[in-house]
Amino acid sequence: MADGPVAEALLRRLEAADGGLDSAELAAELGVEHQALVGTVKSLQALGEIIEAELRSTKRWELTVEGEEIAREGSHEARVFHSVPPEGLAQSELMRLPSGKVGFSKAMSNKWIRVDKSTADGPRVFRVVDSVEDEVQRRLQLVRGGQAEKLGEKERSELKKRKLLTEVTLKTYWVSKGSAFSTSISKQEAELSPEMISSGSWRDRPFKPYNFSAHGILPDSGHLHPLLKVHRDAD
Repeated sequence: MADGPVAEALLRRLEAADGGLDSAELAAELGVEHQALVGTVKSLQALGEIIEAELRSTKRWELTVEGEEIAREGSHEARVFHSVPPEGLAQSELMRLPSGKVGFSKAMSNKWIRVDKSTADGPRVFRVVDSVEDEVQRRLQLVRGGQAEKLGEKERSELKKRKLLTEVTLKTYWVSKGSAFSTSISKQEAELSPEMISSGSWRDRPFKPYNFSAHGILPDSGHLHPLLKVHRDAD
């Protein structure tokens, strides 16, 4: 709404801003949904030249649902590695773990684990190294922290291929002061009433711009005149 607390905060921030404000950044600062702020911007635009808003499109990287999980709990391959005790773990048991199927091949590719097929009770998985650095988790945490630019194109492509990362287009508004900018909002009148004319208050009230290009409602046509109906019935 144009007269709510969000609108008031927007106008105050804009008054102190040097140039303009990005709607997405402002929404984050105010702790409101971006779409709610966009609604406020449109309401203020409807009041006249108080503000100007330029639509902009920017691309950014976001984590998928699985990417969010890995950023919190670690990659599948790291979880597989940490599941293998020093004495090893039966491969069949490891594959039943939540991250077993996905993480096993990645951990093998990273040379973190090995499989010994000569054991009496079947193939057994052992650690090859004492500890590992979970680069996948680290990279996803960078993206979650708004630092996706620190990743190389190859690193982003790998995460995207694993469906941990996705590129989205964000539409925002660059909001700046209009020619009639003010932090005090006055509701624009839609009609000139007899009371305004008699009291002279119309001189101090803002009015919505009149649309001289609007077309009136077309009257119904194609009906016979009542006398013609009588004439037709007589025939």
